Amino acid sequence: MDVCMPHRGDFAFGATIVAPRRREVLHHGIRVDIGDRAFDLLLLLAQSRGSVLSKQQIIASVWHDRVVERNSVEAQVSALRRALGDDRAAIRTVTGRGYQFIAELFPQPANPDKPPAPPTNGPAFSCLPLPAEVSPLIGQEVAIREICRRLQTHRLVTLVGTGGVGKTRLALEAARQSAPDFADGAFVAELAAATSTDHIPTTIAVALGFPPGDGTSSLDRLAPSLMSRHLLLVLDNCEHLIDGAARIAERLLHIAPRAVVLATSREPLRVAGELVYRVPSLEVPPDDNCDDALDYSAVRLFEERVGAHAGLSPDSRAALRLKSQICRQLDGIPLALELAAACVTSLGLQGVADGLGNRFQLLTHGLRTVLPRQQTLRAALDWSYDLLSDEQRSVLNRLSLFAGTFTLASAQEMASCEALAPDAVVTALMQLVDKSLVSMASGSGIVRYRLLESTRAYARDALRASGAMREWSRRHASYFLETFRTAARRAEAHADVDWRNGYVPHLDDLRAAMQWCFSAEGDMTLAVELTVAGIPFLTHLALLQECLETVDKALEWLSVEGGPVDERHMKLHAARGMCLLCHTVATSTSDAFESAVGIAARLGNLDFQLLGMWGRWMCHYLNGEYAQAIPLAHHFNELASTSSRKCDHLAALRLSGMSRLFAGDLAGALADLQRAANDTEPLPRAQRMRFLYDEKMLSHASLALTLWFIGETELARQAAQQSLDDAREFDHPVSICYALSEAVCTLALLRDDAAALEEAVSSLAAETRRHSISTWCARAQMWQGLLDLRAGDTTVFARTISPAMTSIGSKRFYVSLSPYVTALAEALCRRGMISEAAEVIDASVARATRTDDKCALPELWRAKAEVLVASNGDEAIPAAESILDEALQMARTYGFLAWQTRCSMSLARLGHMKGDAKAALDAIFPVTQQSVDASDIGAAGPTLTGRKVNRRGRPRRY
Repeated sequence: MDVCMPHRGDFAFGATIVAPRRREVLHHGIRVDIGDRAFDLLLLLAQSRGSVLSKQQIIASVWHDRVVERNSVEAQVSALRRALGDDRAAIRTVTGRGYQFIAELFPQPANPDKPPAPPTNGPAFSCLPLPAEVSPLIGQEVAIREICRRLQTHRLVTLVGTGGVGKTRLALEAARQSAPDFADGAFVAELAAATSTDHIPTTIAVALGFPPGDGTSSLDRLAPSLMSRHLLLVLDNCEHLIDGAARIAERLLHIAPRAVVLATSREPLRVAGELVYRVPSLEVPPDDNCDDALDYSAVRLFEERVGAHAGLSPDSRAALRLKSQICRQLDGIPLALELAAACVTSLGLQGVADGLGNRFQLLTHGLRTVLPRQQTLRAALDWSYDLLSDEQRSVLNRLSLFAGTFTLASAQEMASCEALAPDAVVTALMQLVDKSLVSMASGSGIVRYRLLESTRAYARDALRASGAMREWSRRHASYFLETFRTAARRAEAHADVDWRNGYVPHLDDLRAAMQWCFSAEGDMTLAVELTVAGIPFLTHLALLQECLETVDKALEWLSVEGGPVDERHMKLHAARGMCLLCHTVATSTSDAFESAVGIAARLGNLDFQLLGMWGRWMCHYLNGEYAQAIPLAHHFNELASTSSRKCDHLAALRLSGMSRLFAGDLAGALADLQRAANDTEPLPRAQRMRFLYDEKMLSHASLALTLWFIGETELARQAAQQSLDDAREFDHPVSICYALSEAVCTLALLRDDAAALEEAVSSLAAETRRHSISTWCARAQMWQGLLDLRAGDTTVFARTISPAMTSIGSKRFYVSLSPYVTALAEALCRRGMISEAAEVIDASVARATRTDDKCALPELWRAKAEVLVASNGDEAIPAAESILDEALQMARTYGFLAWQTRCSMSLARLGHMKGDAKAALDAIFPVTQQSVDASDIGAAGPTLTGRKVNRRGRPRRY
């Protein structure tokens, strides 16, 4: 079909007709008003049918590249979907990419209001019509169209799927829509009540309007009457009589060459010519915070079934989050969703969400008029489970211990035993897939399998009832212990391990194994081993809080258990220090690293000695304890010189460079940091993340700040951007947060680049949503709060900024956040919040003075002088000038050219306030070495943030 068809004439999809020339949309024959922008969007999507259009592409075409609000596209798509009603599924959201038109388009004749010609009237049977639709079928529009299309090309179509997925509803709706295509109509033979294969022919005969006696075992008596009939027969619920149903369906197709059979079953009939259509679950949101949750068919069905009885606002974000959670926990299975919706009136959404852990007792309020096996969730699964062999049940029960997806090899390892060979497990697994009790997971590469949540819960109950739960839970935990122990050993040898692609599929199983091991019926020895083996994986994924909780449990048990201190203690203490480092730099963090160093020294383990020393150095650095950090850096350097790891040598250079910076040795700091940053030898991923963060990122981030201090503004910006590029290339969330907050945001602030700062802050907020590390979430809140304060929101300081700064403790004082502190004080002053500004800057100055922070003091003193003048006006100028003179002298002594410039500009402003233009020019001229008009000084405000100062007058490579 020509995709440009929509622009040449009227077209239709589902119950919708679109007339481009009249700019008109009819839905079920009724004109709907969707607005010009939404109409253009509909035409664009229809013309690009099958292609995913990004928001940028849509804006470029529909809005002609005009600047629009951030959510304009989403608003128009939502409006369009509302107007399309039951055809809304024609527009599909492709998460992270854009939108796609997926409906089948049909050219529309010139007179769309003319009714279709009636079907050819062939001889009719004396039978009941298809049951009428009582409630709308939601979210299966694409499936219905696909099934109807298949019925035009295949004589036997079998809808296969798990219990409750909606096979019968789909079959009946497809039969209703397809009936006009069959001269003799469509009929339904319901086999659920049949208890024997012998009953199937009679059931079919009655369904077709024949006397019961005509339904002989071979259907021979029906042959003369069916020979020329053009009909569709729905053969519903075949699974419990699958062999007989397959044989009789095949016989029917032989004696009635113009008949078509649409069967429903939990497994294929396996008849020649059969086309198997696996009925999918409804689409569920990927997470609870999905902004377009109502675009997912499972949520739409659940919301429609809940209706107005729940007393909830349909626009409530909290309600939508709960609905998304419920739909995902129930895998989008329509029966389960309808049973859950029936409970909302009495339990509320939160009660239903909380109660799904005991779903078989909760979901028991099905319709009284449906089959008994559809009235409760347990009954639906009882029906499938009772049809299994003992061997199939054993394999299903054991596979239920997999919390996530699994491979064929892992299924064999997990489910086999002396009485059940690995090959028998494979056979049983394939049979369970056929019976829709195990699903093949989507994705590329090796085939993976999964159990739906309800099936998994049912099979686990069966395993528990058999008395074998502890035995197989231990098998499950042992299997994943070996999986992660092997990977951890490779990581310790500094080999690259593809944690994200190779091991993320096992994350849920690792969690489940740990939960069982730490439980009352678990195995604590196994729990400790599993915790140790999982440390590299969890830290790489930045799941630090989760890692810390299990590490603390393991250490507590080891301390009670007693016994010699060994390698397990060393790794657990090191992991504890790493996890705590991202939350606090209190004594507990340093103590953990100290313990790791001590044990590693006794065991002669160089890797963990260096790791522990790195952590101790970071604690001193973040606490501003430079006097202790500097000698520790020397000790680290000495020890690293004996290491064969390149990453250890680069880390030594960075620690040395930063320590020299603390001491005011800018030249030495620059030399060390440039050597570390400019080293071009590629590092394996395992070595790049040797010390919690990406080492390449850390080197460039540290260098960026040093380059700024010496006045190399553009080179500093480049180094900051390179740190972010390093972290993103490494795809490590915590490293990305570090680069954004400590390098990119800081340099954008110093350069007064508002656009770059806003972009970086937005990126930082997005990255913090990938993990739950409190310190980076707090940093994101601090930076966003600064932007909001600058924009005029004076409440944000007490509401967000101050609590966030308090939550990160002493970390708010360290060197890379000094520019943030001064910018915050100045923004508070501009909003008239002088006392708050004084509180912020006084605490920082006191801390920097106590720790002799030469890097930060000049800038903090400058800001203190500005706050003093803002507070007391002209009478504070002499005191402010005295503070600025001291700050300027320190900046000159240690070569902090950037701070010299900013101090000089503040002095110049004070001179301008006094009306002494010459003093103003004298203050700035020694630093800038260029002419500055006195009027410019007065307009400069409290800082000259962003002015590029380069003593050489040209950029140079770093």
